[in-house]
Amino acid sequence: MIQRIQSLYLLLVILFSSVLVYLFLQPENESILSSIYWLDLIFYTIPLLSFVCVFLYGKRKVQAVVCLILILFSLIPLISYGQKVYNGSSDMILYIVIGISLLESILLLLARRAILKDEKLVRSIDRIR
Repeated sequence: MIQRIQSLYLLLVILFSSVLVYLFLQPENESILSSIYWLDLIFYTIPLLSFVCVFLYGKRKVQAVVCLILILFSLIPLISYGQKVYNGSSDMILYIVIGISLLESILLLLARRAILKDEKLVRSIDRIR
């Protein structure tokens, strides 16, 4: 499980999304980040789904779908807070959230690519038998 590169990517996503949850829970950041009420739900679901996705290593197709859902979930804060920055808000916390969300999206794309590569390898070996 941990020896696979996608598990490492997913563990890094768990780490970065936990940092986002920590930033979200800080009282001084709460007024800036909680202006969109449903984003707090996304901040909590990304680390939980990533944790579940790490343990779905036996079901690679399901793991790839969950990874795709995680990519979509990590793009939502990126777009919404990017729009706030574009409209003129210059809070540093917004830049941090955007950077971490972008890094999460890249790591999830790499993890999904590795999962699909793993699935392709298993299928080719099954074909040889």
